[in-house]
Amino acid sequence: METLREQILEILNKQNIGSMVTVKDNKPYARYMTFTNDDFTLFAMTEEDSSKVLDLEKNPYTHILYGYTLEDVDAPYLEIEGKVTEFKDDELKLKVTNFFRGLFTKGESDMITIQIEPTRIRLMNKKGQPPQELEYPFS
Repeated sequence: METLREQILEILNKQNIGSMVTVKDNKPYARYMTFTNDDFTLFAMTEEDSSKVLDLEKNPYTHILYGYTLEDVDAPYLEIEGKVTEFKDDELKLKVTNFFRGLFTKGESDMITIQIEPTRIRLMNKKGQPPQELEYPFS
């Protein structure tokens, strides 16, 4: 039987799209994002002047729903609470640029990388089981 940690990593490694929520004018604002990951750390790229960057510069905390698919609406998915810990780092950008290449119409120089460190992850919709939470730190 897989551990909770392994089940969460399986979803993170298999899926790439999630709904990311930021706070704008004291209200939640959600948008779909494409992610890649290194263990539990998530990475996304966006336009440097996007509203989500402005939101995250004011409040670096985010909530992400990750792993839901139309093919299997009963499949497990993740609720991730996290904090943006990096913007614009050139080394970080090089690390994830190849994954995102071709997804964006703007040039790479107009894009920045966002690094999100989870503070809480909950595995949801596991048939007949209540949500399971992975405790921080995620060792």
